[in-house]
This record gives sequence, C-alpha cells and structure tokens, in this order.
Amino acid sequence: MTLLAAIPYARGFPIDRFMADLAAQLRGCGLRLAGVVQHNEGDCDGACEAMALEELASGTRFPISENRGAGASGCRLDAGGLAAAGGALGEALTGPVDLVIVNKFGRQELLGQGLRQEIVAALVAGLPLLIAVREDFLPGFRDFAGQDWAELPADAQAVETWATALSPLAA
Repeated sequence: MTLLAAIPYARGFPIDRFMADLAAQLRGCGLRLAGVVQHNEGDCDGACEAMALEELASGTRFPISENRGAGASGCRLDAGGLAAAGGALGEALTGPVDLVIVNKFGRQELLGQGLRQEIVAALVAGLPLLIAVREDFLPGFRDFAGQDWAELPADAQAVETWATALSPLAA
C-alpha cells in the first residue's frame, strides 16, 4: 500500500472544513497526527477575514492571510505565516507520527514553495501522507509525485480505512 494519498476535489468544494473534520475523526481513532489543516473565518469566496493553519501535533494556529483592506477581493496568502507553520510541521515530523495531513497541494507547492519541502521530508522519512489537490492542480501534482500515490474520494470513511490500514494500530 502506498504511503501517499491524494483527495482530488472540485473548485467550490469545502475542502478546508472537510480536512479539519477528517483530522479530528482520525485523531479520535487513536492516530498520532502531524501536518496542517486550514481554518477560515469569513467568506472565502470574497475577501477572507482570516485564514489560519493549525499544526496538528501541537494545535498551534498560524495566521496565513494578509489583510489587504476593504477594497480588496480574494484572499492574499501571508508567506511568513505559511513559513512559520512549515517550521512547526518540520519539527513535528521528528516525533511519533502515524499520519501526516497536509491541507492541500496548491499554487505555492506547484511553484516549489509553500509546504513542498515538508511534504518531501515526510515522504523521505517513510511517513504516510494525505493531501488534498484541487482538480486543476492535479497535472502539477502528478509531475511532483509521479505515479506512486493513491487517489481517494472525499469520503471520510474511505480515508479512515486507508489511514488506519497503514497505522501501527492495524497490526
């Protein structure tokens, strides 16, 4: 069974909420998690009031949105907040971890930035990793990941089955 799984999703699907809820469900199964999930406040179809990444091992939240003022449209990523979350994730990978969850492989990762380094570090360490990938980013993800990954549906039970089969709890 492959250690890398991706959940492709369509634009407009509430992936941030899905991944945060999924992390809580998997933690409830006894899995030791590292990684990040995104929490949003406000309407992220327009100007985001606040976005934050929660590092799952510690529960620490890192603000990742930049306030561009009342006239701005869309979200603006704060690279400093993303880097801080990445640093915390890198530290968490050295502890006992059953599963790494990365909220999404997005534009920053396509550009070789964002959490790409931490994704690679987790895979090199042999840790199972789950990530969401918006459908229009799948070609870039395939270029990054190659063919050795599993595609999972945005279905919590299917993901739980995959994740728990890889964990020491399954032994």
